[in-house]
Amino acid sequence: MNKRNALLSTHPAVIAVWAALIAVVTLVPAFPIIGTGATFSVSAALVPLAGILFGPIPGAICAAIGAFIGQLIAPHTVFFGPLTFLIPTLNALCAGFAMRKKWYVPLAVTVLFSAAWFIFPLGRAAWFQPIIWSLGVIASLVGWFVASDWIGSDNRAQVFVGVFLAALSGTIVDHSFGSTWALVMFQLPREVWLAVLALAPVERLLFSLGAAIVGTPLLIGLPKIGVFVGQKMVEEDDLD
Repeated sequence: MNKRNALLSTHPAVIAVWAALIAVVTLVPAFPIIGTGATFSVSAALVPLAGILFGPIPGAICAAIGAFIGQLIAPHTVFFGPLTFLIPTLNALCAGFAMRKKWYVPLAVTVLFSAAWFIFPLGRAAWFQPIIWSLGVIASLVGWFVASDWIGSDNRAQVFVGVFLAALSGTIVDHSFGSTWALVMFQLPREVWLAVLALAPVERLLFSLGAAIVGTPLLIGLPKIGVFVGQKMVEEDDLD
């Protein structure tokens, strides 16, 4: 694989369209973020797909552009100021590495944020919060040892599960990064974290399910019209 293909294997126009879609869908709210006055948007389901469809680096660039524009047109989603877009960028990056069969990347990042959580006194008081992130650990391990090739499979059910696992690994990294940032920035007390304990896993599972519902037909259909994405893109590059 040459260096150009390794960086950007899909036409920039396709990535630009996906970035625009992320930006526009940011206007559609999904869940409130307790304690911040902001909301998650439906774009949370599209962000990990940027990495899954285009790879870690192009996907991260796509998510960064889309999220940055999105926070300009939908300021109600901005809860960390102008750098908020870094959270979905890391999401897409890690989901992209999962697509590339490097499941250890989202696994390591999730473990890193879990360890960082306990550095802070408020984090130790809300010791239960990293339990949510075990979903990402499980998704990464299952993807690594069972479903590593499934995103590039011709079996629709396997593609669906593979995308769900990669998206979940990315969205949990997103959640662990955002939660740790919120812990430091807002000094949220134990009671707030306890209030969202039941909601957070549900929203992350729903975002990942949405990513699988949207991503599965794209991963199966786009290569049939000559637009190679996901693991099909990697296989095509390896032939060059």
